[in-house]
Amino acid sequence: MREQSISGRRGVHAGSCHAWPLPADATCATVARQVLRDAVSELGLEPDLLDDCVLMASELAANTLHARAVAGTGGGGDRLVSVAPDMGGEPVTTAGPAPLNAAGPLDVTRPGCPELWLYLRDLGIRRELVCKVFDCYRGWRHGAAPSAARVPAHAVTGRGLQIVHELSGGRWGHHLTRARLGGWGLRGKAVWFAVPAPLAHARLVDVTGLRTYTLSADVTATTRASQCLSARQAAGELEAMLDERGFGGRLARADQPASDTSVLSVCRDLTVWCRSGVVALTSPEGDWERWSYADLVEAAEQTVRRYEELELGPDLAAARA
Repeated sequence: MREQSISGRRGVHAGSCHAWPLPADATCATVARQVLRDAVSELGLEPDLLDDCVLMASELAANTLHARAVAGTGGGGDRLVSVAPDMGGEPVTTAGPAPLNAAGPLDVTRPGCPELWLYLRDLGIRRELVCKVFDCYRGWRHGAAPSAARVPAHAVTGRGLQIVHELSGGRWGHHLTRARLGGWGLRGKAVWFAVPAPLAHARLVDVTGLRTYTLSADVTATTRASQCLSARQAAGELEAMLDERGFGGRLARADQPASDTSVLSVCRDLTVWCRSGVVALTSPEGDWERWSYADLVEAAEQTVRRYEELELGPDLAAARA
């Protein structure tokens, strides 16, 4: 993962998640717009799509201010109280760190500071830009968490998520996770959207005067994923990513170089397998999620999500009792 300061915004590169702190005040949306526009300037997004991304990032950043309003009434953070599960199994009310004073300079070491994350996933014509905004409050202002199929007018900020839903074509969502900046122990949620960002090479203007593009696979990333990275190396990179998120000392790893297989045990009910260019995550329900070695950032993030969901289970059960 690459952590960026507010002054160093340019560039989003495959294989890394780039994270920026956002102010915990009314300038949050403005900073998010500036960061995203500068950071993705070299990805070759069409101007209209870039404008849509800037607007969506602004709306997600604005949501963090409303999440802090939940904290002002005793909601948010890591410690759960008065939890009532919604339709998606996420707590409606949580409790944790007190709201921060928005005055003063930005200090990412203080708990509760929102974060903007950007990374690329998949390859070639399937490549996507993923934008996530993290806040340390798991709950939602008006109860049930919104979904792509159900975006109520009052969800979090009013029309904010409706805008994200429309502009992303339904390619958005939210999940439990952990902070990347200002302390890995801080838990919360990330709200995200994804847009197509296929690799394209501009041709010279032809005799008709039309500018055309030809899409091509990311040869470098494909070669690295399928030929250059062993299971042991992939598991090592995943382990390092999870260590950064607070899993250091909890992971158990076994490598079998002869069969090009590595197994990373996160907890009793969560195991990551690396073999023949594929990462597979198993869950207690017997589900399998799979990614190529080019998507280790996504695999690590989904592992954190699954772990947080498992950890939340007992709290929800206690709340129902």
